[in-house]
Amino acid sequence: MRTFWGAVTEIRDLGVVAEHCPYCDRLTCCLLRSMCLGHYVFFVKMADLSRDSSCMCTGCLKTFSGRPYWHYARFIPIRDARSMELQDLLTQTNPILADRIQFNQQIRDLGGDDRFVRAFEHLEGMRPGALRSKLLRNLLDWIHLGEAQRAELGHQIGELARAWPFARQKAIGFPTSAGSLAYVVAAIVVGLVLLCVPATRNWPGGTIAALTGLIAAAIIHQVAVTKSVCRWTREVLVPEAQEADISLDCFVALVDDIPGCKLGLTEELWPMKDRLEPICQTLIADGKLRRPSTQETR
Repeated sequence: MRTFWGAVTEIRDLGVVAEHCPYCDRLTCCLLRSMCLGHYVFFVKMADLSRDSSCMCTGCLKTFSGRPYWHYARFIPIRDARSMELQDLLTQTNPILADRIQFNQQIRDLGGDDRFVRAFEHLEGMRPGALRSKLLRNLLDWIHLGEAQRAELGHQIGELARAWPFARQKAIGFPTSAGSLAYVVAAIVVGLVLLCVPATRNWPGGTIAALTGLIAAAIIHQVAVTKSVCRWTREVLVPEAQEADISLDCFVALVDDIPGCKLGLTEELWPMKDRLEPICQTLIADGKLRRPSTQETR
């Protein structure tokens, strides 16, 4: 019998991706599966505790640890993957691996330029997105860049690469609206207060009172979360970014590049993307952000 609280495990088949199998040592189609560990209270699932992924090679049928799901650009349904060429599957699902294969040849052509190799390794650690794609295009033009341009590009990629794990680490303790207890309590309190008014004790009046309570609770909850985000920005983000020597402009650019969701899987940095406006406003008000937009960084 299930208790009112405890741990919960969710396993989800995400789809097919192209990946390098460590057992048969070849590029092949793999089935990607996500396992999420969390907890529930009163049968309601709360925040996730951890999320792992695994791949099953369709060639040797062996399972190995998968990369984080944000590593892949998309997941292809099994029925669609059957009719796809492996190269097309690689390009659509695993652009980081596709880039690595392409760059291995370019590295050999460049004679093993250490700066180029280091910049590419940094890009490999970042998630696929518009920001990474633009930096990758600039890196592809490395041969035609001058020394100053190469140094600037390498420095920019290095700063963004350092900010990426920092942003993922800060996402763990970021204040979100995931906890619905405060919202429910506020709705109940406002609804009970309105029900004390004689005009709301009939059916239409009670419905209006309930809706008004929900709207008022949502507004209260939104204001409370925004204040928490601003306080987190000043008391956590800024001091720890300064201590780790992380550029806040790079941090904002990375968060701004986060997509919404992928097959119902919310990006771990999405809560910060959703609250990026109050974060930027707080940083600008405190003189910690040089500009309101990230276009210059991009």
